[in-house]
Amino acid sequence: MQPSKTTVTGLFSTPHQYQIPIFQRGYVWTLEKQVGPLWADIQDRSDAVLEQQALAAKGAAMVAKPLPKHFLGSIVMTPVPNTFGRVPAFEVIDGQQRSTTLQLLLLAFRQAALQLADSPIPQMLDGLARNPGPYQRPEDHYKVWPTQAGQDEMRRLSDSATSIQDLCAAYPARDGRRKIERPLMVQTFLYLYHACLGYMRGLDLTDPVDPTTDGTLGDALVADIRRSNAVAPLGANRPLDPARAQALYMALSDHVQIMTLTLEVEDDPQVIFETLNARGEPLLASDLVRNFVFLEAARQGRPVQQLYAEYWSPFDLVATTGKGVSANAYWREKERQGRLTYPRIDLFFYNYTVLRSQEVTLASHVFQAFKAWWQKQPRELEVELARLVASSQHFRELVSPEGTGYLAEFSRLIKSLDVGTVTPVYLALRERLDSDSAELRQALGDLASYLTRRTVCALTTKSYNRFFMRVLQAVTSADAEPHLALRKVLLEATAPSEAWPDDTTFRDKWRHRAAYIELRPAKTCGILRALEYAARGTMQGSNHVPVQTDLTVEHVMPQSWEKLPTYQITDMTDVQRQLREAAVHSFGNLTLLTQPLNSSVSNGPFVDSEDAAGARMLGKRSRLGQSALLMNTYFHHAGISEWEEAAIAVRSQTLCKAALLVWPRPADVAVAPTVVASALAGN
Repeated sequence: MQPSKTTVTGLFSTPHQYQIPIFQRGYVWTLEKQVGPLWADIQDRSDAVLEQQALAAKGAAMVAKPLPKHFLGSIVMTPVPNTFGRVPAFEVIDGQQRSTTLQLLLLAFRQAALQLADSPIPQMLDGLARNPGPYQRPEDHYKVWPTQAGQDEMRRLSDSATSIQDLCAAYPARDGRRKIERPLMVQTFLYLYHACLGYMRGLDLTDPVDPTTDGTLGDALVADIRRSNAVAPLGANRPLDPARAQALYMALSDHVQIMTLTLEVEDDPQVIFETLNARGEPLLASDLVRNFVFLEAARQGRPVQQLYAEYWSPFDLVATTGKGVSANAYWREKERQGRLTYPRIDLFFYNYTVLRSQEVTLASHVFQAFKAWWQKQPRELEVELARLVASSQHFRELVSPEGTGYLAEFSRLIKSLDVGTVTPVYLALRERLDSDSAELRQALGDLASYLTRRTVCALTTKSYNRFFMRVLQAVTSADAEPHLALRKVLLEATAPSEAWPDDTTFRDKWRHRAAYIELRPAKTCGILRALEYAARGTMQGSNHVPVQTDLTVEHVMPQSWEKLPTYQITDMTDVQRQLREAAVHSFGNLTLLTQPLNSSVSNGPFVDSEDAAGARMLGKRSRLGQSALLMNTYFHHAGISEWEEAAIAVRSQTLCKAALLVWPRPADVAVAPTVVASALAGN
């Protein structure tokens, strides 16, 4: 390893290109966490230059003391073998965020300095922003060549002919009332451009916008970049000071230091990548996995770019309008599992690592566990990458269900029950059984029954990690009939922390538990919604049920029954009050409605009535009849003229009958949806 020290301008002063390997993550620095502090460090050295110049003008003796340099961090790189007609290049192993941001700073400074009259600075910065060429490939002119997700942005940002107005129009922050997130590289460029321009006008981003408020110019700039299509310049009425522009250039050329480490043949880039990540955005487990896999491919002399494009690029890139690509935000979005949230891609790799290693793994040790599993035996890269991609699609259908098929509905039920520990088992089943097979339907039906029954019966989830590891091992070891192996291990579990509740236990809890309070609305809604979906078979016009976020749980007898005359009991005893409170929150008194209909049903009486003028006033029974949900056809029955404890108990039995059909133990035969529909309707 060859270490050396350089400055920001020194890093880019020679015709070299710093290439970010395609298998590394894209640009992730944000304005608040990294870009703002970086600018503050550079402005501090520029202010020191101005102060030193002021002292020199006064003839102060202390000016002879050299200014201390500010260390920005390190960049680790390895040379790329050169070919004729190509710019000499280095692959950046660590420090890609820093090197990209420093290049964006020089590009932004050049754009801002164009507003100075007769200044040599823009021309001086030209050599730091572009390799002169000629080259066989046009991209060789760029000093930093990012991963594919940022290449379109780098082309546009490097073009000095692109005005700030054109740039903001190309990457708007909103379309009417709809907010659009600008690419992070564009946000960084706009921030640094306005920071440079403001600095040349004598402004400091830490200055308050208004002496009476705590907000700073920097805060206002960040908000403007995030919310406004046209970012307003800071201090537009102030003149530009060439001396401040010169001080900024001198700070970058003399007083801000970077350590570069150039690897030699015997150096291991993976080890260095894992251990060096100073002052950067923390690496995701998936970042470490990606670099480990593709550096392994490079060691084996495999076609890294081809493997990346075929297998991994969908994790990082998504096609945009036209022919461009941008970072794939889907896999970076947070997904909740238990009490914590994780980026989806890390949650996938956590579950994938459990699937492959078949060992209980901590979320904080995913990469170590993945690496240990990988290194247990020789791996065929194409085979392993293909398996990984296939599992990622199965994971996606589980956490982001679409459509009305049984897989999507299973996924929606699992999400509502909040039992992510079953994910590796699901991935194993999807890997071994066809999506349209009776075997997979049986396996998922058994899982749904096991988890729903335990939820309704208030049984603990504390041992699920260990238990579902046993289930996973049983499924993966049964090559021929994994669905039968799954059922066997579920049925053989007898401990209270693992048992599959029988019909008697399930029926008792269903009829008497205050589900709305004890299960919480989300789980209650998910269970009722699954019953509604099961009722929609081929005889129905549609099997579409609104997604859970569009549904609300409605108490047929209102929760505030004590305040409503039509639900009162004369001389109610304490025992009657306790029985009613339990009944109000039980399954028998709960139904589903869409949000608009829920608001209109409100706390009215159950049956229709007439007002003083003789006009008909619809009660809850008629209002519920306006719902398109099959479970609400129950209330059409002429025999239901009063809604009280006895009626609630009868409906609870009706719903329980349907629940036993939907979630049998075990599911020996498929349940016809028409039978469930009949049960829900009370027939």
